[in-house]
Amino acid sequence: MNIAVFCHGAVLQPALEALYSQGLLAGVAVPDGDGDVNLPLEAAIKQAGVPFLRVSRSDVAGQLRPWLQEIAPDTVLTMGFPCKIPADLLALPKLGFFNLHGGQLPHYRGPDPVFWQIKSLEQYGAITVHRMTAEMDAGGVAHVERVMLGADDTYALHMQRLGGVLPRVVIEFVQQLAIRGDALPLQEQDTTAVRYLPRPTDADRTINWDWSGAEIDALVRACNPMYGGALTLLKGMPVRLLELSPAPPCGESRTAPGTIISASADDGIRVACGRGESLFLELIYSNDGFFTGRRLARIFALQSGDLMT
Repeated sequence: MNIAVFCHGAVLQPALEALYSQGLLAGVAVPDGDGDVNLPLEAAIKQAGVPFLRVSRSDVAGQLRPWLQEIAPDTVLTMGFPCKIPADLLALPKLGFFNLHGGQLPHYRGPDPVFWQIKSLEQYGAITVHRMTAEMDAGGVAHVERVMLGADDTYALHMQRLGGVLPRVVIEFVQQLAIRGDALPLQEQDTTAVRYLPRPTDADRTINWDWSGAEIDALVRACNPMYGGALTLLKGMPVRLLELSPAPPCGESRTAPGTIISASADDGIRVACGRGESLFLELIYSNDGFFTGRRLARIFALQSGDLMT
């Protein structure tokens, strides 16, 4: 079996190595114009002598059609590939296209399921293998591999978890596809449970201090490091929070959420949030640099009663 892979990001390299070691890798395509993200991948693929293509987002069909016709794969796997595949290309390989989606389907359709699953305090993420159709993330499901979402998982840590199990998932799926071909059983998605979640906007990545400590911490982890931290204002100054830790509850003080309860070079910055809880701000980014809560409290002379909004 010959397999082409459309992918994006170095975390996928072990999965490609697994396919290559089995003599299955017919070619690799990555999106163009994304800086140096795919350079290590490109170097490894070219060194292995595997056909490689950089795809311009402005001419996806024009570049992919002749390339696929030349390398003639039996199937195409996509993994984190950000370009929409034109519907007429999906039928070129005799076994079609399959996407390895980094989230649970149909609950987390869309381009960034990892962010939304962490933000939603899910206990598990997933790799969902599904047939690609003209509708985004809508095809029948061939396999679901649940992957734990740890209580301390940031965006990048969960991506590493996904990358760690991906080689096994890919090889096991390919083996089943080789055996069953067009008869591979697919489970249709429950259309009543579909949620399409777009790439998060600034509003989605902004902290609401009325939320519980767990909800705020989940948003911060979902934004670290992919989005540079969760957004908030400190005395009117935009900052991004990258790490928090639990602090003693506010008790009967009824401190308004977002109020700085204490700020010192010894204890750091403690902020009230919803449900009578409070949090320590451990790592903050502003236009002036990265700071621990203790250092920021000293440099900016923060005081109790100052506001995060």
